[in-house]
Amino acid sequence: MASAQQVRNVLLEEYRDLIVEDQVDGSAVVREAPAAMADAADLRRFPVSETLGRCANLLADSGFGIALLRDEDGVYLNAH
Repeated sequence: MASAQQVRNVLLEEYRDLIVEDQVDGSAVVREAPAAMADAADLRRFPVSETLGRCANLLADSGFGIALLRDEDGVYLNAH
């Protein structure tokens, strides 16, 4: 099972400003701070930032299952 701490252990120091939270199902959610998501206001798009894309690649390379999802707060990454 993934946890926020396991995800933090994989992410490089440059990604420490991302919000990483444990979920009830054992996965971890990674999202950017609200200020960084300000450009994601267009609800017709699925804007994945370069930072979130790089994090997804790092986590996938480390064996995590990755899903990019969208909610009212913007695009986020779910790691299992």
